[in-house]
Amino acid sequence: MAALPSILGRAARRPAVFAGLVAVTGAVTGMVLYSRAGLFGLTYPQVVAQSPGRYGIGLDEPAFTAGVLPGVKAMTGDLHFVDGTPDAGQYILQALTTFPGFVVAAVAFFLLWRLLWRAREGAYLPQVARQVRLLGWWLLVGGLLAPQIEHVAMMALLDTMAANESHHLPREIPVIVPLVGAGLLALASVLRTGVRMRDDLEGTV
Repeated sequence: MAALPSILGRAARRPAVFAGLVAVTGAVTGMVLYSRAGLFGLTYPQVVAQSPGRYGIGLDEPAFTAGVLPGVKAMTGDLHFVDGTPDAGQYILQALTTFPGFVVAAVAFFLLWRLLWRAREGAYLPQVARQVRLLGWWLLVGGLLAPQIEHVAMMALLDTMAANESHHLPREIPVIVPLVGAGLLALASVLRTGVRMRDDLEGTV
């Protein structure tokens, strides 16, 4: 049994096997993340736009109030508009409400695969530092831009279905992805310093 991890490790270092494992993992992850939206909403017979406004709408339907305890009201704050006869432009806008985030995640996954492959011979290598830096910049820039592109697309889609509902102010940015990107840029700087120190030591020896 002790030899099994070693066999798996040697197999994973082969480009074809490693790429296959990454492809399978990425496909499963993509299906889990985007199954609720279908193929970027293009497989649905309708388009749906969500209003950025917050509403306090009381719910009186028994389906929502059956389990409510005495003294409690059921309310919702989200307002969605559904168009059952969308045109091609609306489908494109609906796809753009999720596609930029998918691109950021997919490219980041590919860059991570390249980083892991480069680092198989060690962490303090110039190409490893470059890959970490590239991944960091991608997450930083993509994490800032993708939510804004999706928000603009959603507001444009909303304008095709309702009047005076959209607003084009910048969307609140989730900080975790840009924060990870900034952290990777700092790590890349540390790795570059380590590479220079190792080269200096090897030159001294």
